[in-house]
This record gives sequence, structure tokens and C-alpha cells, in this order.
Amino acid sequence: MLSIGKELLMHSRRHPWIAFLTAFALAFLAAASALADSTSPLFFIQRSKNKNEIHYDVHLTANGGLDPKNPVEAYWLRLASDGSRGPITLMQRIAYGFDVDQGKDGTYKLKLTALKKRPLTLVQVNGKWRAQAAIGGKAAYLHHLYVATDESGLIPSVRYIDIFG
Repeated sequence: MLSIGKELLMHSRRHPWIAFLTAFALAFLAAASALADSTSPLFFIQRSKNKNEIHYDVHLTANGGLDPKNPVEAYWLRLASDGSRGPITLMQRIAYGFDVDQGKDGTYKLKLTALKKRPLTLVQVNGKWRAQAAIGGKAAYLHHLYVATDESGLIPSVRYIDIFG
């Protein structure tokens, strides 16, 4: 890529139209990448074990809709160490995995593996995608979950889950 840029720079001095076309192509590519598929935050899970968080984002198409092939992704935000982003392993999906089902009417239901009896509905509100849940018996937009665990045994157990929305 660098050698192509140097080559274009050399030719652009002799041929100004090459500089114009190069600038036009770069502007077009920048605009196209801005319109390309992207992600948007949905909610996250905090834990009592450490500061690491599990984040859930929606995949958006260029027109702002959900990507029907891959509507949601989950990943670690490693706040206890370097703040980097990392994948959720196959074993961790037992606790933090999810399923997304698209209804015939175009709606999406997100079921967290650990909370299958409390499905979330993905809705678009003022151009932003939200996870709608029942909190305290009322419909609310989920902001985050806090999971308190007991790590004293061989296998950690959940003491309680607080839901914030």
C-alpha cells in the first residue's frame, strides 16, 4: 500500500488529474466505510468477581437495521487488566451465551443462556437499538446486569442478579 501511494505521488506531480482522481477515490472510500455495516452498544454485564465486563452489541446494516445473519455479538471488555476487547470462549458461552430469533413480523428476541425465561425484545427507539425487558413488572430498556457470585466452591454459583434499566 505504501509503495502504491509513493507511486501515485510521483505521477501526481507530473499529472495533476491523477492527484484529483486519487483524492476523489480516497474520499469515496471514506464515505463508503462510514455507510458500511457497523455495531452499536446494546447492554453489558458486570460481575462481582472482577471489573471485566461482557458487552452485547447489535450489528447494523448500512440503513440502520439489524443484520439478519448476525444481529448480536458478545465480547469481553477486560477492564481488570488492559481494557482490551476479547472473545467469549466456548465454555464461557454456558453463562454468557445467547440465541437470537427473528419473528415473522420482523421483531427479534434475544435469549441469554443464563436467563432463558426472561427473553429480551430488540426494538429501535429514536434511531437507537435497545433491549426491552420486564423490570419490576414494567417494560423497560435494559442498561446492564450485575451478577454477584460465590467463588468459594469448586464451581462458582450465582448469589443474585440485579437488572438495571
